[in-house]
Amino acid sequence: MFRHKTSPVEQKEEKKDALTEEKSEAKTAQIKTVKDATPEALRDLLEKNLKWSQIIYEQNRRINRKMFWYAFAGWLRLLIIVVPLALAVVFLPPFIRQAWEQYQGLVGQVSSTPGGISPNSLEKLLKLLPLNSVQQEQLNTMLK
Repeated sequence: MFRHKTSPVEQKEEKKDALTEEKSEAKTAQIKTVKDATPEALRDLLEKNLKWSQIIYEQNRRINRKMFWYAFAGWLRLLIIVVPLALAVVFLPPFIRQAWEQYQGLVGQVSSTPGGISPNSLEKLLKLLPLNSVQQEQLNTMLK
């Protein structure tokens, strides 16, 4: 649980022990590889390698499929944003121009009369409003 400080001499001895253990493990690994060079062991290793390759191949197929759908969704999102903007650029200016002309027509009629609003333009404005005939008469009486 608690580690006590080791002296420098003990540290050197621990390093030497670790190095000798690593060397002995390397030697035993070399001996095992020489012993495992039999045809049955090689066949087992090849079969394991093939199984792992198949597993990795399946994972890569799934990842590629997901990547395709992510890319497709990205392009679809881009189209959902860009297409309405392009249509607005093409079709919106005539509507804006028409609304501006109507606005200028109304403003021009109001400002052209010297005394302010003419009765003719007032009737046109009342026709534009969604009012029934009774409400229009009430507005006429209030404005006169």
